[in-house]
Amino acid sequence: MYTVTLIEIIIFIVIGSIISEGLLKHVYQRFGVSYTGNIGVVFLGVSFLLFCLYTLFRTYILSVKNALLKERMTSFTFWLVFIWSTYSVFSPFMRGSL
Repeated sequence: MYTVTLIEIIIFIVIGSIISEGLLKHVYQRFGVSYTGNIGVVFLGVSFLLFCLYTLFRTYILSVKNALLKERMTSFTFWLVFIWSTYSVFSPFMRGSL
């Protein structure tokens, strides 16, 4: 089961990289946020935010019930990563910089 999670995380890191450089860079610049500095934090934030949203979507929207998702949803670490990743992606809008 952990191999599946590791593969999912690697896939979302690749997707997060593409989204960070292709889309989020332009969104930040449009709102006057300089896209320099802690780009790695934002990149990982996007990756793990996508991973968490994917997990929430599978659990609550698709109603997939399996042991892996149940264990992930009840994990304190999952929710901590979700909060951190949300903060790391959206806080530059409030601060005005990365």
